[in-house]
Amino acid sequence: MIRTYSNVSGRFVLDGEHLGALDTAVWIDVLRPSADEEKALERAFGIGVPTLAEMSEIELSSRLYSEDGAHFLTANMLSRTDDDMVKVSPITFILLGEKVITVRYEEPRAIETFVARCLKAGTYSADQILIGILEGVIERIGDLLERAGHDLDLLSEKVFFTQAPASVRNAAAAKEAKSAASKPSARQCDFQAVLVEVGHKGDLISKIQDSLISLQRLLAFDTSLATERKPGKAIDHRIKTLATDVQALRDHAGFLTQKINFLLDATLGMINIQQTAIIKIFSVAAVVFLPPTLIASIYGMNYKHMPELDWVLGYPVALALMVLSAVLPYQFFKWRGWL
Repeated sequence: MIRTYSNVSGRFVLDGEHLGALDTAVWIDVLRPSADEEKALERAFGIGVPTLAEMSEIELSSRLYSEDGAHFLTANMLSRTDDDMVKVSPITFILLGEKVITVRYEEPRAIETFVARCLKAGTYSADQILIGILEGVIERIGDLLERAGHDLDLLSEKVFFTQAPASVRNAAAAKEAKSAASKPSARQCDFQAVLVEVGHKGDLISKIQDSLISLQRLLAFDTSLATERKPGKAIDHRIKTLATDVQALRDHAGFLTQKINFLLDATLGMINIQQTAIIKIFSVAAVVFLPPTLIASIYGMNYKHMPELDWVLGYPVALALMVLSAVLPYQFFKWRGWL
């Protein structure tokens, strides 16, 4: 699909979804182009429209280059950003004189928002359209990082402030639990669910970093083109501001990556503590029931000469010994603080 936009009577307008206005259009937006549409563009402007495979290559020479009087700038954009199932897809900006051509295969919300704003009032040049789209994309990435940071804070509360096993409570935690005794007790944290959520956040941050790296390279290339295209001081300033914003977002994404790794290690540690507590229960049970089992085994032997068998109180004495031999190890463990 091809949409063309032009400046008409001091307004930025949509010409339509056809090839009739290619000569007068200032922005040609190409979404999932067919083979016929690619050939039509190549005939009209004498340039090679990159395919999806070419746009997805990671070499700088395949993403940022000048050819046949046109400048090709490719970056990775994020779409479907309403949840964590974000998709990364390439977008190519082709600067050709006073025109800009965008080739894309997804529909990020940043472009829809930019188009809606442009259609309200004013006119736009090719460089303004490029910078405007990039500003919307970077702003959207900032919103994603803010949401991811908030979600990670909630996960941190789940891991560290949900009721922990009694075996891992320290004195401060015990004091806090005592003061909150009147409140409903917190449920045990589902660390398996936390691991899944941490994995989703890690995948989201990695996609954001991928997009930021490509945008940083694109802005550096666009800065080098400024000497040739001379878009004006205002555009130059906006490019520098965007480059600063991208670097700041990359730093923040790096911080969130460290937090994700910390939460991953902490969650695995909590799971290990839970498993250790379960094993401890079985170990204590084995130690508690071992002495009574020993006593029962001794008096269960079939020897003829066992004096205790002739005692009137032999049976209750044996039961008392078994109970005592079970209680003493339990009390000893509690005294040592092992339970």
